Amino acid sequence: MKTITLTTLAALLLGTSLAHAQAASTDTDGDGVPDISEPLLHTDPMNPDTDGDGVTDLADADPVNAQSPIMEGGAPATYRIGELLVENNYDPATRSDAPDHLEIQVFNDGAADLTALTVYYTITDADSGAMESYIYHPEVTVPAGGEARIHADEGTAPGHLRANPNSIYLTSLAGKHVTVSVQADGFAAVQGAVEKDPGGAETAD
Repeated sequence: MKTITLTTLAALLLGTSLAHAQAASTDTDGDGVPDISEPLLHTDPMNPDTDGDGVTDLADADPVNAQSPIMEGGAPATYRIGELLVENNYDPATRSDAPDHLEIQVFNDGAADLTALTVYYTITDADSGAMESYIYHPEVTVPAGGEARIHADEGTAPGHLRANPNSIYLTSLAGKHVTVSVQADGFAAVQGAVEKDPGGAETAD
């Protein structure tokens, strides 16, 4: 039988305390909010500005509710939203079903490629009424006469944006109402809305 001396026990307790202290102070994204606290705030531990409004999470009074950046007016849009999916998603790269996430298909009916898009979307919990809103500036080109898809998920391929893993989209099992606005510089915005059934975000459909 192995004997644990007081010195060994003290060392073990100190090591455990230090490990807990280190875990409690870890701040992966450097936003001033410890990783351990991010789920309580519904913020993303890997993104210092969870809602994309240009204010870090610690300094933001409401870090998961960005004010709409969509501008009024502009030239008539030469683009439109096609499919707007929150369920039954499909990954064309792997040719297989994908876990539920926000997927926006944008058609470009114009004669010039579209870049510098702004995406603003809101999520409203059907049971609690809680709301979140996010701004994205996807690095995607919608070719003239063609289409592109924008994904808010955990993918890293072009057109895939990091979704907040602590969002009510993933953490609430209630149904959700999702609205999306897409705007290209100088053009009027286009909008869409979709309902997500209760059940949270599942694994691949």
